[in-house]
Amino acid sequence: MGRHSYDVCEGEGGWGDGGPVGKVPCVVLTHHAPDPADVVAPDVFTFVTDGIESAVARAKQTAAGGDVGVHGASVAQHALNAGLLDEVHIMLVPVLLGAGKRLFDHLGGPVELRRLWTRESPDITHLRFEVLTKH
Repeated sequence: MGRHSYDVCEGEGGWGDGGPVGKVPCVVLTHHAPDPADVVAPDVFTFVTDGIESAVARAKQTAAGGDVGVHGASVAQHALNAGLLDEVHIMLVPVLLGAGKRLFDHLGGPVELRRLWTRESPDITHLRFEVLTKH
């Protein structure tokens, strides 16, 4: 995840003593790491300041062969541009916010996808794609 997502939710107490999915380790890509004393859940959050490649490598190391998820528009854009994403999973809800970061800005060119599956309910539609072209 990016520092913006961390700051917004951590500042509002939104993560509590965990991250976006509870006590699962979370790597935060940032230009400036917070003071370790200010991190509410230091056993969950690791801050990486030397780029998307390093953040993804750290996340993969932490996942020990498991899946790594990317949270937030900016980090997803950086990962797509660096050719680091194998799949894109979009969770679409029927709400138009009218603000925030656009998920598909700043991609540096087209990214070809292949639909793997869709699942829908009245509250959410899940879209999962394989990334075919990597920059």
